[in-house]
Amino acid sequence: MTVEWLGKFRRERRVLARVRRAAWRLEQAERERAWALAAARGEKVSVRKVAEAAGLSPTRVHQLTKGTDLDTLDAALGQLRAAGWPASPEGPGRSSEPSACPSSQAS
Repeated sequence: MTVEWLGKFRRERRVLARVRRAAWRLEQAERERAWALAAARGEKVSVRKVAEAAGLSPTRVHQLTKGTDLDTLDAALGQLRAAGWPASPEGPGRSSEPSACPSSQAS
């Protein structure tokens, strides 16, 4: 019975570590999205275009970018990249061209 309990404990510990890692990654992705939205708005890209690119409503883009400090977000994103966060400043594929992800494909 002790060996069974030990195996269950180890599996649970692995699963919980995976959940914590996923939660951290989600938090960092949300931070990166906030930076990207604020940067686009800082470049005077229309809210409608930003919303469409992000898969959000224009109202949600306004909510997420209201009162954001781009310098603070930029510094936080720099720390993430230094820690190995996989995002590039240009986005998927490290180019300024639109990504090839399914949501950006024409139907």
